[in-house]
Amino acid sequence: MGDTITVVLDGKEIKVEAGKTILEIALDNDIYIPNICYHPNISPGPGKKGADRVFRGEMEINGEAEEYEGCGLCIVKINGELRKACITLAENGMEIIINDPSAGEERKENLARILSNHPHVCITCEYRNGCDRVQCMFGYAVEERCCDLFPRCELRYVSEYIGVPDNTSKYVFQNLPVVEEKMYRWNWNLCINCMRCVRGCTEVREANALSFTVVEGNAVAGRTGKSDVESGCKFCGVCVEICPTGVPRDLKRRISNKWRDSIVEKKLPVLKEVLRLEEEFVADVPETAGVLRLYDENMNVVYIKGTENLKEEIMAEIGRAAYFDYEEDEMYTMRESELIQEFLQTHGRMPKLNDEVDDLFDI
Repeated sequence: MGDTITVVLDGKEIKVEAGKTILEIALDNDIYIPNICYHPNISPGPGKKGADRVFRGEMEINGEAEEYEGCGLCIVKINGELRKACITLAENGMEIIINDPSAGEERKENLARILSNHPHVCITCEYRNGCDRVQCMFGYAVEERCCDLFPRCELRYVSEYIGVPDNTSKYVFQNLPVVEEKMYRWNWNLCINCMRCVRGCTEVREANALSFTVVEGNAVAGRTGKSDVESGCKFCGVCVEICPTGVPRDLKRRISNKWRDSIVEKKLPVLKEVLRLEEEFVADVPETAGVLRLYDENMNVVYIKGTENLKEEIMAEIGRAAYFDYEEDEMYTMRESELIQEFLQTHGRMPKLNDEVDDLFDI
């Protein structure tokens, strides 16, 4: 470990390793700062210079070889000024306030800008945690709503943590290219231009198959040639692993290799509504009456149950599902019935594990 310095983080003095950014220090101390263009496998995005053109299939996009500004979601107040935590190195005595109101407002403005160019009804829909992802009860077109990445979509986690601003523009489908290559399928309609794929391609695999250009102030990612072969793609799959929204996907099966396997899993915020069904998250559940819901890995509701003791009941369910949520309610029997009826009306069937319980009682 190198030299240590002292910073004041949300009013608490902590000793940290010199030479690290504010974002790295916070994450090292299990303190979450919202971010999307940051990834631990690559260098920070802001300041990286693009090219004068990129390609999305046959579409050529001409722009300026200017610098990428970053997503702007990691804004914090440092010594009284709003700055990006991902590129600000910690200094001795630095005072950092993570959830300063002015920082929160700027994050929301930047998030609204990102979401205006990305399908987001899946993030704001009140039925998102129980949706079967097949038929939208509100009639949204497929291209405007959930993709199959939703249960583990990083943008979804970050958006729910920050809170989607009420003034976020409605997403308008732009019919951008969907390109099928030798090994990957690129759906550019899902791109938020975070440039993680570009840096992953350049820094992890040391290729030059991806870049970005700046058009009217907005960074646009793409290939450096019209095809995977022309751009010099090495087919490592790093772009698939590192993308937060599923723009590149494997056309067939995932092929493992040292570059792809080196991409680590990012620390994401715990969702406000849904928690991992693990002992550490159940520990904070109150021992009061209420109703619990269990979810599978795809965030589909699989069980609804009322109980006199939420903590005891949820603890007993560990291993039966992936996620849970709950609500306190003394009239838990009535509330359980209401939630089951809502589920029935939406899906035309009972939750999977409720059905199994009913089958046991029918024997």
